[in-house]
Amino acid sequence: MRRFVSLVVVLGFGLLACSGTEKPTASRAFCKAADNYDNQVERARKRNQQGTAEAARQAPLLAEMARTAPRKIHADAQTFADAMQRRADGDNSVIDDPDIERAADNVNRFANQACNVYQRDSGI
Repeated sequence: MRRFVSLVVVLGFGLLACSGTEKPTASRAFCKAADNYDNQVERARKRNQQGTAEAARQAPLLAEMARTAPRKIHADAQTFADAMQRRADGDNSVIDDPDIERAADNVNRFANQACNVYQRDSGI
């Protein structure tokens, strides 16, 4: 019985340790770039603007995010930044591309978790 109780206690602590998700980390530069991008998206949403002109405003901000992205998210950040630049250049094939949407979702999620960006109901 004593051995059983010890096992339950050890398993309980093990589950507690594993149940907490570790917050990802990012550099101050990445978080600043993510915040700048979020602010631009917010301004565009308030102005109800989209399209190539808005993509042209957002492309350099995403390029900075990709440049400063941690290794874990760098590939997705680069995919997202490249797609936004292509959109700014008039390439509509990037719209609704599931691979690009997935990369954008991954970058936004990471920035939110690592930097607490997008807590302002930005609509992303």
